[in-house]
Amino acid sequence: MSAVSRLPVALKTGPFPADASAHRDGEGVTGGRVERRLAAILMADVAGYSRLVGADERGTLRSWRAHWDELVAPTIVAHHGRIARVTGDGILTEFASVVNAVECAVALQSGMRARNADVAAQERIEFRIGINIGDVIIDRGDMWGEGVNVAARLEALAEPGGICVSARVANEVANKLDLGFEDLGFRRLKNIARAVRIYRARLPWDEAAAPGLPVAAAAGGAGGGGRTRRGIGFRLRPAVRALMFAAAANALCSLLVAGAWWFANASSFSSFPPSFPWSTPQTKNPFALAGMAEPADERLNVASIVVLPFINLSGDPKEDYVADGITDSLISDLARALPGAFVVSRNTAFTYKGRGADARQIGRELEVRYLLTGSVALEGERARVNVQLVETGNGRQLWTERFETERKSILQVQDEIVGRVSRATGLKVVDIEARRSFRERPGSGEVMDLVLRGKAALNRPSSPATMLEARGFFEQVLEAQPGDADGLAGVATTLVFEFINGYYEGDGDERLRHAERLLDRALAIEPHHLLALKAKTALRRAQGRFDDAIAAAQAVIAENPGEPWAYKEIGLSMLYLGRPQQALDWFAKAERIGPRDPGRWTWLDGRGHALLLLGRDEEAARELTSALDANPKNTGSRAFLAAAYALLGRADEAHAALAGYAQERPGMRIALFRARSPVPLTLTSTAYQQQYARLREGLRKAGMPE
Repeated sequence: MSAVSRLPVALKTGPFPADASAHRDGEGVTGGRVERRLAAILMADVAGYSRLVGADERGTLRSWRAHWDELVAPTIVAHHGRIARVTGDGILTEFASVVNAVECAVALQSGMRARNADVAAQERIEFRIGINIGDVIIDRGDMWGEGVNVAARLEALAEPGGICVSARVANEVANKLDLGFEDLGFRRLKNIARAVRIYRARLPWDEAAAPGLPVAAAAGGAGGGGRTRRGIGFRLRPAVRALMFAAAANALCSLLVAGAWWFANASSFSSFPPSFPWSTPQTKNPFALAGMAEPADERLNVASIVVLPFINLSGDPKEDYVADGITDSLISDLARALPGAFVVSRNTAFTYKGRGADARQIGRELEVRYLLTGSVALEGERARVNVQLVETGNGRQLWTERFETERKSILQVQDEIVGRVSRATGLKVVDIEARRSFRERPGSGEVMDLVLRGKAALNRPSSPATMLEARGFFEQVLEAQPGDADGLAGVATTLVFEFINGYYEGDGDERLRHAERLLDRALAIEPHHLLALKAKTALRRAQGRFDDAIAAAQAVIAENPGEPWAYKEIGLSMLYLGRPQQALDWFAKAERIGPRDPGRWTWLDGRGHALLLLGRDEEAARELTSALDANPKNTGSRAFLAAAYALLGRADEAHAALAGYAQERPGMRIALFRARSPVPLTLTSTAYQQQYARLREGLRKAGMPE
């Protein structure tokens, strides 16, 4: 096998950077091996952080830093916890003792309650905490598995300032801690196969901690509306006021002792410097994950953008809501289209509505690199949006575009326009940032630079060279950080693309197996990672698992409705299921969102394929010609075009198209054509195989040997 087609070397499995408690007791990584063990898992996140950030980005950031340095990290260390992951506003911690885990949770909530005593209710940072006991997988210090997933679902069910635990946790601590629990019954939790029995901790200051309170039947759970909560773990205890005082005193003492220990040993903690918690490899831009404003000196190499309120050109103030709605949706969608970027919050952006501030001034005030502005015009049966992307440093216009669509319902207009604008803007910013990285930091080995360059290569029309280039960048990411989700997903994407585009004759099955292993790891780290979800969609199609591929594509759409790739993938799966007419509808959706997308050739090729199977040869020839215009290196379109011309009786054009194909694929025969990629023909539906006979006939007439 040539060097060009070789598979990437096996991923390195060096030790994951240690965290605070890993230095303490050696837990976690054992020689880089993946390890399974039983653990108590504590999951916490900040309740309502989007609201807090929207109201006061910098103030929220300062408060969160102070809480981390002065309470959260010292308390976890004092209770012998190991911090496995910090993602913006969330914390995942492992304990060898479930008693320690629950005591830590109570101390955290008690400490936060004391710290919030003089803070206005709408400004308080409050935790929701979930605790579970389960089997977990430890790999390079990170942790995942169903035990972690259950803890995450429990955390989501907890009230701000509250704690929810699984039945096993409640039973384990029932006779060990002076703490009561309320039985909330069995519940079906998202993506958890079995129902889970849930308990709510009755914290000392909770005046509603009396037993016998009526509880509504849990969604999907057992029990009826008249059931009462059953308490477990009760002991005779003093009055609530005395308990509150004792808890506060204990928390203060623990904080002082743990704080002294923490700062005395801070120099040995490579993963969590005393000044700020976010330095785990999984979190390259924690500020964006938390939706917080990043300090200017830490934002220098991060794409940052503000979407100014779009201008209503109708002259009727009653139609301002259309422009405002597009702006609102764009802010949300850009955060998905540009993962890791800093996108200014809606509340901050709308302070500029009606103001004529210069782009450079706005850039200085908000410390952002890009400004996206636009206008909306509703004229008769058409809706038109003009968009400009400006670099705030010099006020230079980087890109301008006009988007038009039929004026249907306002929501349809918003969805279509927002999808197109966010996709186009995301692609443009990634390209500009990658070019900036090459220009300003040509030899940089920073993960952020490498990821940008890899994504920019993937965004170009596909070829063997672009896949090798992209994989080179993503492999460098994994050399620096073996557990990086971007790196794992990026390498996997190149392997899948190489298979479905038929770039290499051999090793196809091994490419797909290796890609699947990488994607499983990436999605265990970041379950909503967009690039990994997209690659999984194409992988399932390549494996002939078309229903699974459609479900995976729908998961991409749920994450980012402005992603034309997902609509195209559903169309291709429909095609191989023998439903070419339905496939055309999905390809049309992709085209509406991405009319200038660099991946446009894929759905144009799919449209030509579907039209050929339906006997609409003239239309097929037009679509396939457009696909070749969009990506001349896509040799497969030439063979389909040759078949379409031959079936139309245009022999000379058919022979010319087939000759162009043969230059890239010499010796190809009808029996071997697309036998393996993009989907092994034997894995397609019976209906598709019957329709495929028409393509064979066209190739035969064009002159391809049997």
